[in-house]
Amino acid sequence: MIPRRALLTALPLLASCNRRPGSGYRGTAFVSTEETPSVVAVDLLAFAVKSRIDMPAPPSILAAHPDSRRRRIFALSPAGRSVEEIDSAARVRVKGHRMPGAPVAVHAAARDLWFLTRETPHVASLDGRRIALPAEPVEFDISPASKLACVTLEGGALLFADLEARRAGPMLKLGGELGGIRFRSDGKIVLVADKARRQLTVVDVAARQVMAELPLALSPDRLCMNSDGGQLFITGEGRDAVAIAYTYRTEIAQTSLSGRKPGMMAVSAGPDYLFVANPQAGSVTVFDTATQRVVAVTGVGMEPGAMVVTPDQQYTLVLNRASGDMAVIRIAAITPGRNKTAPLFTMIPVGSKPVDVLVVPA
Repeated sequence: MIPRRALLTALPLLASCNRRPGSGYRGTAFVSTEETPSVVAVDLLAFAVKSRIDMPAPPSILAAHPDSRRRRIFALSPAGRSVEEIDSAARVRVKGHRMPGAPVAVHAAARDLWFLTRETPHVASLDGRRIALPAEPVEFDISPASKLACVTLEGGALLFADLEARRAGPMLKLGGELGGIRFRSDGKIVLVADKARRQLTVVDVAARQVMAELPLALSPDRLCMNSDGGQLFITGEGRDAVAIAYTYRTEIAQTSLSGRKPGMMAVSAGPDYLFVANPQAGSVTVFDTATQRVVAVTGVGMEPGAMVVTPDQQYTLVLNRASGDMAVIRIAAITPGRNKTAPLFTMIPVGSKPVDVLVVPA
């Protein structure tokens, strides 16, 4: 059986078969900047800034509405305790949605978006549905198989929340310092990052019990799942490397050397590459996830952070926080070999301290 995520990944690949390599992508990259109350819209055919959308407060994370026909994206504004709605076609702010607390994370469930808020801890939707949390949240994820959220909490606990019933279950106390969390693609387990004990804790969703604890050689500060959900990539303090967990075998496959203090990650499909930002070196390391080897290292700018791969798998967009620009890597130009380098396609100035990027098809 082909996993659902693999089928979804294949659709943009099929659509791009007749596209001339390096011809741009028919869509827009929206970029949020930390120090400016605006969202920048970059035309990916022209590779140029087309407009800036004014916001009431500086935005952070960007998310698209799960129903693409609505042509809406949303910018989280923790300082404004709001979520700002943007018409992605007209490139204008439509309205703001007041949140119960500072929105810090967002995930989709069916045709809804749900937000995690701090200060006043909730899991909340745009239409006012809310689930109160018993402690300050850290991160959350939503099962791809059901309307079930899992939230990590300060103090080493997690809980499951039924989004349909709007009810949070009892806390499961794991201890340690919990961070990121990811449901496996079948929704049967969740993998929980424990930074203090440097491990992944595997929790059985149905039984609400710990299945396994997987030791790591580094702190699991950042998590990134591959396209079919079979591999989880981990970077963090303690080692200049990327750890790879096999989610269906529930085991750590290996820890591969990377650049100095590797940071945020993104994945492509066809070819299956993992892109890892190296903020101190101003570069991106490219791994072949099939061979688990480095195939290229590309200089991109000062302090690279958030990254995204365009839906046609043609480009990787890298935000450089210190230099205030977006580097564009053409994936087809990455040629594995002795040289282990890939040329940079172009650079686009986007503004001071860019923090997140979202690509929307035209």
